[in-house]
Amino acid sequence: MNLNIITAYLAYTGANAGDIVTVSLVRTDGYGSVITQTLTIPTTGLPSQIITFDLQNAVEQPSYPEPAFAEIPIFRGVMGAYQVQATATGMSTTSASSTFYVTLVPPEELSEQWLAGVPLESLDIVNPVTQPQNITGVKIKKVSEGTVRDIHTLTFTVNSGSPNTLSWDGGTPVNIPATRDTLYLVSLDQQSWIMVVVVPFLLPAVTMTETIIISGSQMTEQALQNYVLYAVNNLENQWFFNVEPRNSDTDPALNSSTSNSQQALGSINKFFVERSEQAMTYYRPRDFSHWMSFQLPRRRILKVYHLDGWFNQSQAVSIGRDWIVFDQITGTLELVPNNGAIISWQFYGAAILQFFFNYPEIPGFWHFGFASGLPSLNGEYGIVREAIAKMASRNILAAAGFAFTGGAQSIAVSRNGVSDSRTYAGGAGGAFLLREYSNWLDINVPKIGDRLAGINMQFM
Repeated sequence: MNLNIITAYLAYTGANAGDIVTVSLVRTDGYGSVITQTLTIPTTGLPSQIITFDLQNAVEQPSYPEPAFAEIPIFRGVMGAYQVQATATGMSTTSASSTFYVTLVPPEELSEQWLAGVPLESLDIVNPVTQPQNITGVKIKKVSEGTVRDIHTLTFTVNSGSPNTLSWDGGTPVNIPATRDTLYLVSLDQQSWIMVVVVPFLLPAVTMTETIIISGSQMTEQALQNYVLYAVNNLENQWFFNVEPRNSDTDPALNSSTSNSQQALGSINKFFVERSEQAMTYYRPRDFSHWMSFQLPRRRILKVYHLDGWFNQSQAVSIGRDWIVFDQITGTLELVPNNGAIISWQFYGAAILQFFFNYPEIPGFWHFGFASGLPSLNGEYGIVREAIAKMASRNILAAAGFAFTGGAQSIAVSRNGVSDSRTYAGGAGGAFLLREYSNWLDINVPKIGDRLAGINMQFM
């Protein structure tokens, strides 16, 4: 199973041989298309076609020469929400799939590889496997703990001249009010009940009975994806670098539009701003025999888009890219001219020179835009993905453990009005994995940060 592959099924209506269809994998966060393919329909009347996207190909190629640092391709098929969009010959509109989510570690891989098939199901809490599909306007919010994990029935009855009703497993019908309300439905044998929310105007027009499967409450695919997201955020905060390439800027409202500084970079998607950074203070060099430098707020720098100096709300200087040299790992940026680069410094007013060289510091002076993150998660960087998977799995197993009651370890029976006390033993499935992953993370997370981005230091 190749987890990098996204498969789309295109259904055609009235397709003719030779028609051109443009299909794109699109990030819905505003970045736009990351992979685009063009298809030619081979035969008239073709009902459908299968198309695949390999996320490994979602790469932004270098768009212009890099004088001071060799620009490398940047991976843009990052974790987030996507759609597949298609436009055919002669169409003015675009058809789009439903939105789906891509994570660094897919739920299937988590369940099969990292969680070793541990069942993520509560032994005490039961829920419907799916909500009612035919009896629209009804949502089951809660199921009693004593409800048997099995097939049950929900019945909606249309009554002429009296309120419509709902019933559960042949139990007493409950009248449906005229407005949205919460109802409790009890089974015929009075061994189970459900709590439902009813929206009357969404109910069907005819009487019907629907089968509802009740099972142990399981972690949803979305919940597993969220655990991966939490793991990524946690590790990024510890390592001080983005796991995936992200664009950052001190002035996203300014530089995410088609401004002059933007145009030098190509299309606007080349500088889609994903994260906002704080402008940094300029400190006058103590030794003018060294190149001027400062530390960007993140490490693992892939590209510097622009560097400007601002005095309060006025732009003071625009520094050409042929001055910029940066250390990819540590994020240290130095201003080193190449041949003829002196003229690229553009000062806005002669008075700025006095502030620039005579004052010890200028708060909020440096404004910048850059891309940072790991170039890939393969090869030497594969251990980063392993850390993400193990941290997500550790947290999932811990949460699953809370839903596992375990066996009774001790029971204290009370008298004279004093309530009894019970102690339950732990031991949910995957407890051994949880301990192993916790130990691995404690040892390796700091080492990964030091190896890939150096030791984090601050100069006071």
